Amino acid sequence: MSLLSLSPILSSLFISYANRIVALESASATPSPGSEDWKALQDTVAALREKNEKLESENRDVVGKLATATSSQEAFRTLVAALKEDAAIQRGDFRRLTQQCADGSDRYNRLVAESTAEKAAFQAQILDLEVSTRIWS
Repeated sequence: MSLLSLSPILSSLFISYANRIVALESASATPSPGSEDWKALQDTVAALREKNEKLESENRDVVGKLATATSSQEAFRTLVAALKEDAAIQRGDFRRLTQQCADGSDRYNRLVAESTAEKAAFQAQILDLEVSTRIWS
């Protein structure tokens, strides 16, 4: 005590800590079971439990929906992968058919040219025959 009376700073710190301890003890004191504070605390706890149950229920619903969405997303990804594969096959088929069409067109043009040449040759032979039959007649 004599130290506290000699040092004003030390006595100020002591009083400050003493006040804090008193404040902490009064704040942490549990109300008596029959008091209004006790009933208010029980009501608050009950309300918090109800809210907690509701949030847990909502959480279970969200988790269920998330699982369903994840499953749907996986199914969608599988479908998209299959469609991409089908599209790649169809692109290959389209290229092959386009090439076959081009080849067929080239062959047709060649046959038309050959046919035209043969027709011209036959017409020339016919003219030659007509000319030679006129000469002989």
